[in-house]
Amino acid sequence: QERIPVVARGSGTGLAGAAVPSAGCIVLSTTRMDRILEIDTANLTALVEPGVRNGQLATAVEALGLFYPPDPGTMAISTIGGNVNTNAGGLRGLKYGVTGDFVSGLEVVLANGDILHTGGKCKKDVAGYNLTSLFVGSEGTLGIVTQILLRLLPLPEARRTATAFFKEIESAAQVVADIIAARIIPVTLEILDDMSIQCVDDYAHLGLPRDAGAMLLIEVDGPASQLDVEIAQITAICQKNAATHIEVAKDEAHAERLKAARRTTLAALARRRPTTILEDVTVPRSRIPDMVKRIREISHKYQVEMAIFGHAG
Repeated sequence: QERIPVVARGSGTGLAGAAVPSAGCIVLSTTRMDRILEIDTANLTALVEPGVRNGQLATAVEALGLFYPPDPGTMAISTIGGNVNTNAGGLRGLKYGVTGDFVSGLEVVLANGDILHTGGKCKKDVAGYNLTSLFVGSEGTLGIVTQILLRLLPLPEARRTATAFFKEIESAAQVVADIIAARIIPVTLEILDDMSIQCVDDYAHLGLPRDAGAMLLIEVDGPASQLDVEIAQITAICQKNAATHIEVAKDEAHAERLKAARRTTLAALARRRPTTILEDVTVPRSRIPDMVKRIREISHKYQVEMAIFGHAG
């Protein structure tokens, strides 16, 4: 009625500009709507308010032997409402997908004040328009999300995390393509180039080999008996592509340190120059080696420092 824009805001960790206010708007913070309303162990769902933090939910469901896979880099502070509105991914996206793959229903307040309920707990729920998917990723432009029904999974029996280092990033990129071609779907398959490795090591003091040209962070999960086979296959692929060093994390704490280092890559790189510009690029997985080669050519041609890192899977 008054033509006043309302901009919803969670923790403000998003990189898409969705929480940036416009002139004369109301900024509506949802961070105090932070209750986990229900964890339904029979139907494997969780009902939450938009201000619940991603990491908070993950911890709560894992205590019950359940698993909420989406894990954006800022999961310790990013909110589920923001995750839904940007359709956030994360390190586990290769195997499990993005936030939208786990949203079963929403409560949304529309611009005229109407309250809309979409979806529900039923596994097969195909009557009418799929309004849930319409709101996921809409960045607050269609309404304010006030409750979110999320799908959960059983907690995987075991996880294995490994790192592999290479002299050339092209070799690491080829490993990514070869792993997928071998019909292995890791939970996590992350790539860091030499600049990223050095900045992360300066930031997190992990003792990473600073002369390496690239690093892959690889994690598999599932039945414990299956993981030895998959790690052996991945190791063989890395060796075929001239890996200089391969290490499997000794325990869960070691694995978490490695994953935490990857999550801090952008912050670590931001310390190198006053201005850091992040660009998300996506190509079919088989074309990652070509993409890496082209980025290097552009960097050399224009004499611009370009670090390459991200969800290589």
